[in-house]
Amino acid sequence: MLKAYEVMTHELATCAPDASVAHVAAIMRDRDIGDVLVLEDGKLRGIVTDRDLALRALTGKGDPAQTPIRKFMNTKVVTGETAWSLDQVADAMAKHQIRRLPIMQDGQLVGIVSLGDVARHEDEEDVVAQSLQAISAPSGFAASGRLGRTGALMGATLLAAAATALMAWLTWNHSGQALRKQLTHGFS
Repeated sequence: MLKAYEVMTHELATCAPDASVAHVAAIMRDRDIGDVLVLEDGKLRGIVTDRDLALRALTGKGDPAQTPIRKFMNTKVVTGETAWSLDQVADAMAKHQIRRLPIMQDGQLVGIVSLGDVARHEDEEDVVAQSLQAISAPSGFAASGRLGRTGALMGATLLAAAATALMAWLTWNHSGQALRKQLTHGFS
């Protein structure tokens, strides 16, 4: 069975806790990723996901260019180890309802595994399906099995909608004048 170090992403997107929300959003946009790890003094201090930005950071009243990401980062980061099997990674993701698992080796951050990484490398579809169901379920539903495959797909759909809203916001701000001109004068 494959280990976490064999499937993890080694090139990590990172920022400092004082980086602005807009800067973190730009990192995600430019690298086409859904998470940025927050490091301070070489230590993992938090993680920010596209969902955090779409649902919390970009919907508030603060200026994204001025607001530090530390206000929105998750500081209770669940991590895995390089020697973990993909089953262990998937189990940790399901247990903690997360889609990304930073990987540590000897106390140092060395990579990250996403649910997509697990899906691409796992031979048993059931492991991925069960993890997705557990991750997507509201607390308490995953353990009871009441959610089912339809509920898991609904959870994934909601996540996709949030990511789409974030990308629309980023596009608006990245090429605002051209987009506003298109919206004002129609698409021709």
